[in-house]
Amino acid sequence: MQSIEIQAKTVEEAITLAGQQLHTTEDNLDIEVLEPAPGKFISIFSSRKAKIRAALKRAPIGSALCATAHETLDSLKILFDRIVRNIDPTACIEIETHHDEVVFNIIGDGSGIFIGKKGQTLEALQYLVNKIRARQPTDMPHIIVDSEGYRARHIKSIENLALSLSEQAKKKSGPISTPPLNASDRRIIHLTLKQYPDLTTWSKGDGGMRKVVIAPRQ
Repeated sequence: MQSIEIQAKTVEEAITLAGQQLHTTEDNLDIEVLEPAPGKFISIFSSRKAKIRAALKRAPIGSALCATAHETLDSLKILFDRIVRNIDPTACIEIETHHDEVVFNIIGDGSGIFIGKKGQTLEALQYLVNKIRARQPTDMPHIIVDSEGYRARHIKSIENLALSLSEQAKKKSGPISTPPLNASDRRIIHLTLKQYPDLTTWSKGDGGMRKVVIAPRQ
């Protein structure tokens, strides 16, 4: 999905400008805050501006998704099912949704063979299926691979972390940082808190030390 980056005096002003450029409203945009605006006092002495990245939201999974995308998703499921059955002939795939992502849930024998140590096998399978997805002509959403509820439990723990830290940010009336997180977990934080208009989130740091900052909107 093509995105644009906008700078303005405030995040809110940047979002408005993004909506004008993309000919839509904030409700139809995915917003990532790259740089928050400086505080009112600091802004007197600084030329730094707020910076955001904006993109049109993907079509939701369901009837609104075009027929071609549905066919592509079905083809991916069939292909992934074959890969899984080479590991366990009794296994099968169920499709679920979470936020704007598709979940390929592997139903196996309960042995944890598809999970691996600390979820490494799941990560490898997820990487594989998304490499295949990225080559498809349609704009497909990101695919999560789960088995025996492992990923669902992990997602829930990250969502709880997001909500806990957001309460701390509100009480502090200032920014709170998460521990270093991978890209997938940072995305969960952003998506979980996107529904709260009084909060804003952005990522900072490099490589394995990248974190999410949660702060009340100015």
